[in-house]
Amino acid sequence: MKLHFGRTGIVTAALLLAGLTASSAQINPFRSNNQTNGLTKADVGMLSTTTGLVNKKEPVKAGDTEDWSNPASGNSGKVTVTRVFRSAGMECHALRYDFAYKASNTPRTYNADWCKTKTGEWKIKS
Repeated sequence: MKLHFGRTGIVTAALLLAGLTASSAQINPFRSNNQTNGLTKADVGMLSTTTGLVNKKEPVKAGDTEDWSNPASGNSGKVTVTRVFRSAGMECHALRYDFAYKASNTPRTYNADWCKTKTGEWKIKS
């Protein structure tokens, strides 16, 4: 799986971004046991929706960006296309996820490559 998630676990990030749900922070790198230090369930829903908006753009171009913000948690972020490419005959693009957490002055950035399958579904490149 080709993901670049800095200090955060690659597999856990891939599971979240692929749309799998989790009830604990073990497999969700954006949440913590203390929700003031990570993304809330509503934040993760907004992130997923925002990712879907970017993936559905026709055509997708480098620089395309969608923002999200949750006034209830104070967290926000944006999803940006950093490059467009082909892999194994599939249309693909790299997404950068930028997060601003209310409880932290340190923004975080994560990257993932997404490819469109033959069935038209967007999946994290593996």
